[in-house]
Amino acid sequence: MELDVILDGIRTAGQQQILQIEQEAEKQTSQILTRAQSDADLQRNRILADGRARLNREKALVEQQSVIQALQIHADARQSLIERALKKVTELFSNLRGKKEYEKILMSQVEEAIHSIRPSLVDHQKIILHFDPRDRETTENISKKFPEHISIQYDLNCFGGCSAETEDGMVRALNTIESRFQHALPYIQQDLSLFFERKSSAS
Repeated sequence: MELDVILDGIRTAGQQQILQIEQEAEKQTSQILTRAQSDADLQRNRILADGRARLNREKALVEQQSVIQALQIHADARQSLIERALKKVTELFSNLRGKKEYEKILMSQVEEAIHSIRPSLVDHQKIILHFDPRDRETTENISKKFPEHISIQYDLNCFGGCSAETEDGMVRALNTIESRFQHALPYIQQDLSLFFERKSSAS
């Protein structure tokens, strides 16, 4: 009888210990699962945050490249328009001799060239005017208006205009259509660029 009591006591104590062990195991398991879930949430949030940051960077880069590309296309288009306009001007220059006002233009350029050279002349020194041979007829028509101390040579190849120099060749004034165009070209390009920019902004 006493043995049965002792055995029952041992069984009861063992069951209590097993129950405690099971409860502790469940508690630890729950803690582990909670911690694992928390770690998984943190990891997922970190991955999502990294993904969003990378996506934002890529989006910003694409937008930046798009803006740069658009600006380049705009600049290329504007430059193309400027080049076409300048080509048209050059074509007009090549046909200038056929215009009825060319004689007046040539006379004006001769006067400018002579005016530039005159302060450099010494006593009895001539001014030599250089023309394109294609201007011979026009030059002969206006030569009576030239000062007496003028010598004429036809040795240029240009759209029109002339050059002048002192008789000793020490001072020279280039006043051809091309030289004046090249001198004005930076200002023309700037004005055309602003003109096309305003047109683009208004459209």
